[in-house]
Amino acid sequence: MRHPRAVARITGALLIVVLFLLPALYVLMIALESPQHFLRSPMTPATSPDLGNFGQAWSGADLAQELVNTIVYSVLAAGIATVLALLIAFPVARKLVRRSSALYNFLVIGLFLPASFIPLFIEAHWLHLWDNRVGYILLHIPMPGLPTLSLGVLLLTAFISSVPAELDEAAWMDGVSYLRYLARVVVPLTRPALLIAFLYGMLNVWNDIIGPVVLLSTPGLFPVTRGIYNFYGSNESQWTVLAAGIVIVSLPLVLLFTVSQRQLIQAAVTGSVKG
Repeated sequence: MRHPRAVARITGALLIVVLFLLPALYVLMIALESPQHFLRSPMTPATSPDLGNFGQAWSGADLAQELVNTIVYSVLAAGIATVLALLIAFPVARKLVRRSSALYNFLVIGLFLPASFIPLFIEAHWLHLWDNRVGYILLHIPMPGLPTLSLGVLLLTAFISSVPAELDEAAWMDGVSYLRYLARVVVPLTRPALLIAFLYGMLNVWNDIIGPVVLLSTPGLFPVTRGIYNFYGSNESQWTVLAAGIVIVSLPLVLLFTVSQRQLIQAAVTGSVKG
């Protein structure tokens, strides 16, 4: 085989199209169809798009309030988790704490642990964190099955390890405080890793469906995943409206990753150069 890299790239592109792009385009196609056309011919696009499905999904599933809730939950939980990950990753990377290697291995194991929602439900009741916004955000930071914090620590540990230790010594000799050094030196140097950790944490909270079912019962607190779940339960046969709701709740993430694409590419390039 003369060009193995070209073949690998073409194969990877085809897999991405088949596994990710085609299902997304199919959901969008269903969202633009009328119910009659979908029942008659579900595999062919409609000649005239029916935008009324989006209005029905927006009002029927109360997506306005749910989108606001989801943005608040995901941004705050991901932001707090990213800050904590930085505060944990630096002493682990610099071996400023005892048994830092064991702690690092413990975090790696935590990536593969399943979610334990029954103990989490009991803990939420004991700590009065059940069915409120503050509790939902705090419980999503270390939640098993959603490795937002642990993955952030591992990612930042790898990046911080590539930062020269001489910078630490120079800063301490100049009398720079610990937190100021992190903010002024470490954060700019690890900005790509911080961005990836934040976006991954936000994606975890945004897409979580089991957490809202276990931790929330008040409709006014529901995120979009719980709202779409309830909407599906009462509108099983309205596939076009359900598809329109899925498109609406997915659009903010698509826009966010599109806007952050340049930074993500820069993060990948920086990580490959450092590695």
